[in-house]
Amino acid sequence: MAEPIDEPNQPQAGASALRQPGPIEESNVHLNEKIIVDENVPATGPTHRSNGKRKQRRAFWSPIFAFFSTLGSLFAGMISLSATAGQGMSKFYWHIPVLYGDKTTREWPEITGFKSGCAAGGKSLLYGFYDGITGVGILPYKGAKGAGMKGFGIGILHGIGGLFFKPLSGIWAFIGHPIFGLHEHISKRRSGHRQEHPASAV
Repeated sequence: MAEPIDEPNQPQAGASALRQPGPIEESNVHLNEKIIVDENVPATGPTHRSNGKRKQRRAFWSPIFAFFSTLGSLFAGMISLSATAGQGMSKFYWHIPVLYGDKTTREWPEITGFKSGCAAGGKSLLYGFYDGITGVGILPYKGAKGAGMKGFGIGILHGIGGLFFKPLSGIWAFIGHPIFGLHEHISKRRSGHRQEHPASAV
């Protein structure tokens, strides 16, 4: 007769046939878990804190920067307006003697900066009064020497006009030339900054 099959022994043999994880594999599993934890934990904590601090600093300083930027733009606009007004009035009174033929009118100065603007303003004020006062006697003399009595009469008219217009041109130039020189100086500094930092100027 055949021997009966011992059924309870079969599952034990099958279970023993399965490969159990050894100590090396268990350590590898634990290492993998540690690596995953080490990669995930620092990526969230300090980064968000640093970003929050940066955002708070920017939010704190942005109104101050906006205020000073607006104040600087207003100051530059006032300088530009004053320079335009002063230069316009000075050139208007300077140009009238040129229109009626006064050949003793001095050339319009070239202003490249604040220093040259101050020098031109002082000279224009001094020469405006000097040429206006001395022109009353010099212009009729030159006119009479060149064209007789007719030139003498024209010289008197030119002298009277110069006595009125030349000092006014000098006064406005004394105010307008330094401001225009300051405006030119600021414009050059801005253009130089834009050339050095083209990305920030855009």
